[in-house]
Amino acid sequence: MGVPALLVGVVTVIALFFDAFTDPIMGQISDNYRSEKWGRRHKFMLWSIIPTAIALALLFAPPATLGTTGLFIWMLFFALIVRLGLTIYGVPYYALSAELSTAYNERTSITAFRELFNNLFNMILFILAFVVFLPETPEFEDGMMNRAGYAPLVATLAIIGVIGAVIATYGTRHKVADLRRYTDDSRTGWRETFSQLALAANIKSFVWLCGGYGLTLILYGAGSALSLYMGVYLWQLTQEGKLLLSLAPFISLIPAVILATVLAAKMDKKPAAIFFGFVYLICSLLPYLGYRLGLMPALDAPSLLPILAIASAIGFSALTGIIIITSSMLADVADEMELRTSKRQEGILSASYSFAQKMTFAMGTLIASVALAVIKFPKQAEPSLVPQSKINGLADVSIIVAIFFGLGAIFCFMKYDLTRKRHAEIQTALR
Repeated sequence: MGVPALLVGVVTVIALFFDAFTDPIMGQISDNYRSEKWGRRHKFMLWSIIPTAIALALLFAPPATLGTTGLFIWMLFFALIVRLGLTIYGVPYYALSAELSTAYNERTSITAFRELFNNLFNMILFILAFVVFLPETPEFEDGMMNRAGYAPLVATLAIIGVIGAVIATYGTRHKVADLRRYTDDSRTGWRETFSQLALAANIKSFVWLCGGYGLTLILYGAGSALSLYMGVYLWQLTQEGKLLLSLAPFISLIPAVILATVLAAKMDKKPAAIFFGFVYLICSLLPYLGYRLGLMPALDAPSLLPILAIASAIGFSALTGIIIITSSMLADVADEMELRTSKRQEGILSASYSFAQKMTFAMGTLIASVALAVIKFPKQAEPSLVPQSKINGLADVSIIVAIFFGLGAIFCFMKYDLTRKRHAEIQTALR
């Protein structure tokens, strides 16, 4: 729509500070809510669904008469509403992971199924975008430049989101935890939110878990923000090529879910997370390093797309493994926190984790926005008009981000210390 990348980054930062307060407050409210009918989580999930969908659809449908300032204000307002809605739904939703099961390995299976469906619907997004709403036309050399296609695309996705969220809410309602287990669990008000966060910050396993996951998401966020630029300008793919590259990761989805579940059971969760971290780093780095060293095939070579697709599929498989295993780790950390504080606080931990997720993904997006501004990459330019030096800058940014944040994530995972044996001891003590 022509909004400068730096202003998009400003919206990201403002939304980040907004999330810094709403996520933990929602976690605290959810932890302390009691309803015989809805438990602690489900009512908030249900309330948020329709308003979030409406705000999401409007975010991508600004009036055509708005200039840059108007678009900035529109984006900021509806981005904040969407983030608030996702907080009200998402914090209780993710907190359910620890409540649905206390079994060490079964928690990994639960998060694995969640990621399976999450990514299946992501696949639908790419198909709708590249095939239905944003195809190449004689008017647009690249279909993603078609501003008119975004509003109907996102409205369709919002409807799908409503259906999925309602199914998730009512489909897990029968699993509402027996509230009698919280009879002796003293409640705290939302004003005590940040004192409860301080308690979570004293749990080293939680800190290193958030660090490793967060740095992974910075890498993922920056890569996602730059991926459209890479497909258009660096690799110069057609819409069909971009669709195939976007769908390639989903070929590895089911193997990734199985592999994450098996490795976490066989190796334990920490070494499995480290393994997936290394694989994700390598796949995020090699294509762009190969490009700068002149080792990649020519842009018109038939072998280029398969190579990119293989790297994308393997990297996505590793990222999926990280998400599954770290989500399972978080449920274990909730048990450790209960042992220390005598309170079940899945909500506050989930909120902290959700905030780390949003913050770091947003930071990745911001890093990409700032990098585009630093290298002075032209906006809304057709691929044939962009200088090669600017395209090389895109590859250089990707290399630097992969090395720095990929290695940082692996280091944090290595410091995580909540093992299977330690978790068994915690479960025994809680009984």
